[in-house]
Amino acid sequence: MTSGTQLSPTITGTRRDLLEQLLTADANAVKLASHLGINISAIRSHLDVLELAGLVSSRHEPAARGRPKRIYTLTAVALALFPQRSTQLTSALFQSMERSLDAKTVNTLIRHTVQTLWQEILPTKPSGNLRDQLLDIVEALNVVGSYASLEQERDSFTIVIRNFIFRETLNEMSPTLGNRFTTEFLRQLQRMIGPNKTQWIETPEQGDHQRRIRITPR
Repeated sequence: MTSGTQLSPTITGTRRDLLEQLLTADANAVKLASHLGINISAIRSHLDVLELAGLVSSRHEPAARGRPKRIYTLTAVALALFPQRSTQLTSALFQSMERSLDAKTVNTLIRHTVQTLWQEILPTKPSGNLRDQLLDIVEALNVVGSYASLEQERDSFTIVIRNFIFRETLNEMSPTLGNRFTTEFLRQLQRMIGPNKTQWIETPEQGDHQRRIRITPR
């Protein structure tokens, strides 16, 4: 039986054990039942559920004797449930960048990085009046999972981002780099919507996951 200590807590019990076992190697139901000490029919039932959920896929391989074996493997969806350490790599890259490069080069890299991010989020410059442009931006942010919305109060607007998708990356930056990234993020937004004032609104009571950007026409 596997330890069951690493996988996301959203998957529990035998199904958790099955996914952890399949991470070590692809296997058929007989082999999985033997490893986990569970009845073969129960294993197959759990595998059917996991396959319907898109967490495992199966294929048939020829056997030395008899019918082909049905081999199970993890899908990309299942692999995403296991611990990831991409933020550690990000942190190491940022530290190396700060140690090795001068401030001007670092600023240029951050500017180009933010420009690329915005181009991926919103490939086409928004059009229409300011409200329509901001609605286009909110829609684009939602496509990448930001859970954003637009609020209006008199002449000013506020983009509320409830899932700031760069949160973990910013947490791995030094405060100096984080501030540069934030400044450039707002600067690129302002370039898209013309001569309007943009600013982060500090709302610590909302938690680290949320960001608010106020846009005031000039």
